Amino acid sequence: MTHPSDPGHSPRPPASGPPGGPYGPPPQQQQPGPVPGPRPGYGTGPYEQPQPWQPPPHDPQQKNLLGALFDTNFDHMVTTQMIKIVYRLALVLITLFALLVAWYGVAFLEWNTTLGLLTLIATPFLWVSQLLTTRMVLEFLINQFKISEYLRAIKDKD
Repeated sequence: MTHPSDPGHSPRPPASGPPGGPYGPPPQQQQPGPVPGPRPGYGTGPYEQPQPWQPPPHDPQQKNLLGALFDTNFDHMVTTQMIKIVYRLALVLITLFALLVAWYGVAFLEWNTTLGLLTLIATPFLWVSQLLTTRMVLEFLINQFKISEYLRAIKDKD
């Protein structure tokens, strides 16, 4: 049938033939039943059941920070061990900078109220944006080292 708002066409004649048109009758509603289990003979081979992903094993000879500093072969990475220290230091410095900006905002209130209010309102956004940028850069850096570790584990696997 055509849409009632389409005045230029007449409605279609009713279809003749089997119910459901040329594609046959509509499917019957099936009653829900038990879910069948695995078929016999499937899932028994070594390639049928996927193994869950496991991170590469850690090196049992993992050196501490001082030992890794004197590793002349660069087998042990220092950056991955120092990244937490760098992030904590950045968190402290960014927070101190935000507190300094807020202090200036309070001082600006006496001189120019609008500038002081804008500075005080912008301080939390400045803190979050600086912390987010630092976190993204450090996550990118650590991701590069993880890729290197995974590639080394793949290479050593063969």
